[in-house]
Amino acid sequence: MNAYDFVHLSLLALGGEIKGRTKLQKTIYFLGVLADSLEDLGYRPRFYGPYSAEVGAAVDRLRGLGFLDQNMVGGGAVDPAGFEVVRYDFRLNDQGTRIARAKAKKHPEEWQKVQEAVDVLQKAKEHDYMKMSIAAKTYFMLGERRGSANIHDLVSLASKFGWSVTAEEVREASRFLERLGLVSLDDED
Repeated sequence: MNAYDFVHLSLLALGGEIKGRTKLQKTIYFLGVLADSLEDLGYRPRFYGPYSAEVGAAVDRLRGLGFLDQNMVGGGAVDPAGFEVVRYDFRLNDQGTRIARAKAKKHPEEWQKVQEAVDVLQKAKEHDYMKMSIAAKTYFMLGERRGSANIHDLVSLASKFGWSVTAEEVREASRFLERLGLVSLDDED
């Protein structure tokens, strides 16, 4: 399945709405992992963890076709560099929902994988996009280490990608990854 269809079906399975670009990227990342579709999504290391230009393009295409609405939310807050902090929220509109449902009927196996992945992600109960970012970084780094590393190895490896994480953040991320069924924690250190 290509990134466009995966994002479209994922948004439908998520109830049609997601708040924030980073949250969208990390949610799709984990859904891709859980649905065994990550290779189709084009994730690479970036500032806030794994990022996919293909997922970003899929969102732009959904918006361009009139299937996805984007709302900019700004609270007037300013970051240390003086830029306004803005969040972009996304919602499938009626037409986008209708097309996604037709797509789900046309591709029932893919749709079932996406739904099952959403169920696992929602049961893991992590809603904070920054914690999801650290968990995505941790899982990505585990892939670099062939799935075997201790927390201190991962903290050291993070700098290779320009990331800064603490041992406690990796520990917490590991617990989230365990709830997703992606890792088994025998010894956290």
